[in-house]
Amino acid sequence: MREGTLHIGPSAVPYRYGAHCLPELCEAIAQLRPASAVLALDAAVQSHAEPLLEQLRQHMPVHPFVIDPHENHKRLSLVESLMDHAVAVGADRTSVVLAMGGGLVGNTAGLAAALLYRGVRLVHLPTTPVAAFDAVFSLKQGVNLGAGKNLSGAYLAPSLIACDLSWLATIPRPALLTGIAEMAKNVLAVLPDWESDFTDALAELEFRPLEAFDSLFALGLHAKAPLLATDPHERHGALVFEYGHTVGHALEAASNGAMGHGEAVAWGMLAAAEVSAQLGHLADADLAGHYRLLAHLDLPPARIALGRFDRGALADRLAIDNKRGHLPSAPGSNPMVLLRRLGEPVRGQDGRPLIPVPAEMALDAFEKVAATEVM
Repeated sequence: MREGTLHIGPSAVPYRYGAHCLPELCEAIAQLRPASAVLALDAAVQSHAEPLLEQLRQHMPVHPFVIDPHENHKRLSLVESLMDHAVAVGADRTSVVLAMGGGLVGNTAGLAAALLYRGVRLVHLPTTPVAAFDAVFSLKQGVNLGAGKNLSGAYLAPSLIACDLSWLATIPRPALLTGIAEMAKNVLAVLPDWESDFTDALAELEFRPLEAFDSLFALGLHAKAPLLATDPHERHGALVFEYGHTVGHALEAASNGAMGHGEAVAWGMLAAAEVSAQLGHLADADLAGHYRLLAHLDLPPARIALGRFDRGALADRLAIDNKRGHLPSAPGSNPMVLLRRLGEPVRGQDGRPLIPVPAEMALDAFEKVAATEVM
């Protein structure tokens, strides 16, 4: 089992990752000595939760709260319901909130933990690749508003991140591949020298999934740890992790949850690469590298993605992107992460990896991507 500490600014977050290591994970949770635990649980992973509950209840009372992980449910009302449940079952300031599921459950439970009694402890138990290798490595806890994605939230350091990699092995392959789009982002925007490690891990998924997951964990940690150590609120250098998310979040929100986060970010990265190339930043070889790498994700045909969306609706979503205000932008423009070359973002005058891009240019780029087969 991998044991270590992730430093996010002044916060030292312990992590435990391994295969078939549930007793060790439960012991690590018990060492926090909570009076009780509230388990925010993805409805799709209740079979994984049963042995967890059995072992944890030897140490403390545990009260499950099942969440249907649909993007439309990721709202403040769900956070309130989780907190009401916690109070009803007797949770106090010494209790811990456990988040078992994907990124949606982790964000919802994280915000509830940040707000309940003005802050109780949070433990992430990720069960999807996007959660295990990316989302939990962050202080950001947030949910959606009616206007758009992740527009309401807080910062809270988890007290523990713990993952049994065997939980991830039950995810259907299409969801698995689109779910690791965030790891492709880390290769393209931060660690291009890890491309072969990434593709080797993808090749191992079918036959040696636990070894593949271990490699993907290493990729996620190595990409995020150095930047989060100095930029815990992800407002400066760590903004590079927003690569692909400007167009991606617009696609995801406009689809009302029909398009998954990984797929949306993949299209968003290709759109960002096309914008980078059009502005003269990204060479043709690096643009081609985006298509080559993302072809491994077995994305649905782009023309299907294009057919789902009205250009005006996407423009409206771009106008409320959650990076607004990071830098001055003219009306009709959005701050975007662009690349000068693989692993090197274009930096604005303040040194941050954000450049204002006209929304029409971003939409044109997505339409160009949608007319190109990613193979």
